Amino acid sequence: MFLGALIFVAVWCLIALLLRHYPETMAGYNTMPKAKREKIDIQKLGRFVSNVMFAGVPFALLSPLMPSEKLYALMLVGVPAGMLIACAIYVNVRIKKFEK
Repeated sequence: MFLGALIFVAVWCLIALLLRHYPETMAGYNTMPKAKREKIDIQKLGRFVSNVMFAGVPFALLSPLMPSEKLYALMLVGVPAGMLIACAIYVNVRIKKFEK
């Protein structure tokens, strides 16, 4: 179980690093009209989403210590994915914070 958690964390961190350095690859950004794209500070948004992804890593690393398979799965994937969903909701509600 520990190896699975390490592989998940490695892939999760790789995606977070790529998102930090190439934020224009975020879903929906390239399909936005050019006028909207010019208003958004994509570097700031990419750093924010990347930081949220890194905040989920400790939960995934602690997942092998859980006593049951359900808690293991919840800590490994559920909590980091839930944080990412909460991040998406926050960004959509507070979009003014990420405008230039």
